[in-house]
Parts: sequence; structure tokens; C-alpha cells
Amino acid sequence: MSVNAGHGKLRRASKGFVTRWQATKALWRDENRERFEENYITPLLLRLRAVEMAMGHMETVLNKVRRDCT
Repeated sequence: MSVNAGHGKLRRASKGFVTRWQATKALWRDENRERFEENYITPLLLRLRAVEMAMGHMETVLNKVRRDCT
């Protein structure tokens, strides 16, 4: 799988995850949900954003390498 394909797949999965989490949040309204979100969901979303940014950077670098090597 190319970086570009993996990046797209990760982006789609992230969007699906956020959509499902929003639906869950609408139904789960207590302190346990708040703690769960704070301890797991928020850190996960921050890491996903960082990975997406890194993959975008990798795409740019690899495209430059390909151009330079031809």
C-alpha cells in the first residue's frame, strides 16, 4: 500500500470514528463518558491528527525523491 493510499484510508477511518463517537456521545451523557473521552478519545484523536500530518509530510518527501531520481 502506498503512503497516499494509507493516508486516505486513515483519513476515512478517522472521519467514521468521529461520526460514531458523536452519535455515542449523544446517548451517553454521564461522568463516565466524560472521563472516557478525556482519557481515551481526545488523546487518540490528537495522535490521529499527528499521524495524518506526518503521512502528508511523508507523501511530499517521497514525491520529491521520486522527481529527483528520474
